[in-house]
Amino acid sequence: MRIRIIGFPLLLISGLTQAQTAAVTTAEEFAPPLNFSRCFSHVPLRVDATQGDPNTPITVTAEVLDATRDGKILYRGDVQVEQDQRRFSADYVELEQLSRDVLAEGNIHFTDGTISVDSDQRLTGNLTTKDTELDEARYQFHGEPGRGLAKRVQLSDNTNQVELKGASYTTCPPGEEIWQLRASSVQVEQDQVFGEAWNAVLWLGDVPVFYFPYIKFPVKDERQSGLLYPTIELGGSNGNDFSLPYYWNIAPNYDATLTPRYMSKRGTMGQLEFRYLPVEGQSGTLYGEYLSSDDQLAETEWRDEARWLFNWRHNARFDTEGHWRGNIDYTKVAGWDLGYFDDFSPPVGLLVDNQLMQSFGGGYYDRHWQLTTEVRDYQILRPDLDTQPFQLAPSLMLTSYRGFGDFDLALDSELTRFNNDNQNVYQATRFHAEPKLVYSVVNQPGAKLTADVGAYYTHYEQDIPDTLSSYYGNQTENGLGFTTDSLDSSVDRLLPRLRLNGTLVFDREAQWFEQDFTQTLEPQLQYLYVPFKDQDNIGLYDTTDMRQDYYSLFSDRRFAGLDRISDANQLTAGFTSRIYDADSIERLRLALAQTYNFTSPRVRLFPGAEPSDFKRSFLTFEGDLNIDGSWFLHTEAQQDTRNQRLAAGNITLEYNNEGKLVQLGFRHLNQTYFPDASLKDDLNQLGGTFSWPLDPQWRLIGGHYRDIELNTNIGSLIGLRYDSCCWAVSLVWEQSQKEDSLLNPTETQQETLIGLRFELKGFSSFGTGTGDFSPGTSLLPYYRPFNLNN
Repeated sequence: MRIRIIGFPLLLISGLTQAQTAAVTTAEEFAPPLNFSRCFSHVPLRVDATQGDPNTPITVTAEVLDATRDGKILYRGDVQVEQDQRRFSADYVELEQLSRDVLAEGNIHFTDGTISVDSDQRLTGNLTTKDTELDEARYQFHGEPGRGLAKRVQLSDNTNQVELKGASYTTCPPGEEIWQLRASSVQVEQDQVFGEAWNAVLWLGDVPVFYFPYIKFPVKDERQSGLLYPTIELGGSNGNDFSLPYYWNIAPNYDATLTPRYMSKRGTMGQLEFRYLPVEGQSGTLYGEYLSSDDQLAETEWRDEARWLFNWRHNARFDTEGHWRGNIDYTKVAGWDLGYFDDFSPPVGLLVDNQLMQSFGGGYYDRHWQLTTEVRDYQILRPDLDTQPFQLAPSLMLTSYRGFGDFDLALDSELTRFNNDNQNVYQATRFHAEPKLVYSVVNQPGAKLTADVGAYYTHYEQDIPDTLSSYYGNQTENGLGFTTDSLDSSVDRLLPRLRLNGTLVFDREAQWFEQDFTQTLEPQLQYLYVPFKDQDNIGLYDTTDMRQDYYSLFSDRRFAGLDRISDANQLTAGFTSRIYDADSIERLRLALAQTYNFTSPRVRLFPGAEPSDFKRSFLTFEGDLNIDGSWFLHTEAQQDTRNQRLAAGNITLEYNNEGKLVQLGFRHLNQTYFPDASLKDDLNQLGGTFSWPLDPQWRLIGGHYRDIELNTNIGSLIGLRYDSCCWAVSLVWEQSQKEDSLLNPTETQQETLIGLRFELKGFSSFGTGTGDFSPGTSLLPYYRPFNLNN
């Protein structure tokens, strides 16, 4: 069990500063019910008047005006003084005309567009230098919630610098001072990101919590070099886990975050993130982690091995029009380190099916054509994989599209070199060209018919080894059935294609439940013809079965990839029905389709597969329902009509209204129809998530997912958050299944995490976990599979 707690002991370190990061914006539909507008209703708008002319005329009004022989002007009774954005009022004001010194007493209110100060004592200043002092004052910054009390307020440098003596500082609204920073001296420069305080004490209510001999605190949502608040985790596979990041603001277009991370069971790791904007249109991030040796592996063969990760992401636009572009996404760990992501959960790298992608791409993008290239490799973090996936080394793609009235002309082509690190695996160079001509036979409102004529031409130059890996050969029961004799070193494949696709749209007015609706019926028919050609002499490089749904039935492909082009002599029939309300909001969409094969497809994915004898595809259904703008329902099903069995299905019910969210879902897969999923039994999973406000300040979130067939919990989460104008606290309990790919690859362990995070808004947040407490985050995954048009 892992316990996460806040890292408060290290807040006592003298000189601690922090780098303020940009706040995460929560989607509007999940906005919490707390009305934050009232939190800032007392904050005046900022008006920058620092560049004003010091010789601007001064306007003074008062009930009584007196002048003395020594050049002083005395104002009494409701005195109002204005110069540009600078204004102050008092009961009594004394102005020295030659020196332009000002003295004010009683009910003083001063503002210059950037700060407002009130005092019942005395104000002294100079209208030329704009230096001002007030005693026993209350101050409020403009454009931000920072405010407080001070025995003396000194404004200098054209009011850009504020120095407070015997001061307090908070971002809480008046009357709700949950936290305050009280210091003997506070200095704020309004052009800077941080304020500074000496001999400061953080008070929570009436209780002093921390003492800081010196501290910086953020006054703007920008970055500046300094220590970020630490993270502490107790327990778990890493033991006591402590991180103390340092943010380095190198230049306006370069920055870095250096993080020493100490794990009591593993050792000390160094983490570095470097972000750069070298020129306009280009940006990137370099990220690395390094652990010289892992104490947890001291009794294994890897005891002296370093554990490390490297990640590089880069996006480039090389011209102002955006035609020339490039991108890099590269992640790598030590070759032996299959469990790196399980043990350290790095914040970078996309791990899908235990594969880390390494891609370099780019090209020229035009409105009518694109020429792109990519070099791609994968690092496999699985010990039991018989062979490695193929590398693109490289792939060059040309696509083009142009319309000529009723005719559309398109070309998809590529030239790809497939390499493999396994010496017992075939390799190839593949050229593919797919021209297509589409003619709009009928293109009228409510009726469309298109004729699509094209061809597939593919040429392979294959390198066949003397012996094939058992994964590809037929030497084992699970082999794919390839042999060195069946694969040809040079292959040409030319297949014509004909497709006719027509859609009609009928609509009628209807009335249900005393409301007006419009219902449509949209039948769709497609005929597809592709002749048969034996393709068992071609290896598999990037091709697999395509997932079947309503839209894939109207595709011209049965396989994803180019190594297999299925023959087809088939008719696909489907219909879609929609219901729109009086405001043209789509309330219901139902879609049903099935393909009838005049001859069963003969092309197989691999030689060892049994030929298909199905004359009909699955009967595929999809439906979406928007009941009232708050309740939604989505469902999918694929039915084997020959054997009367449900091959796959899912259903999702959601309530979503004004920050209240509940989603329940069920998913089913029949193992008979999905052999690639490596299912030992049918898949039946049930789960849901919710995010619910208990009142304007309390919110509860949660989620639970369970595999019914295996009778195991996939994951559970429950979290509670209190949110006010100037502070928040969240507590999260999470339980999930964790794999140890390095030491116990066949076992799954259950891990429990407890996260606590405390946030003083405008000052700091500290603890563990993310500050975002809404669906769609790493805390609570959220998927909305609704296909309605609004």
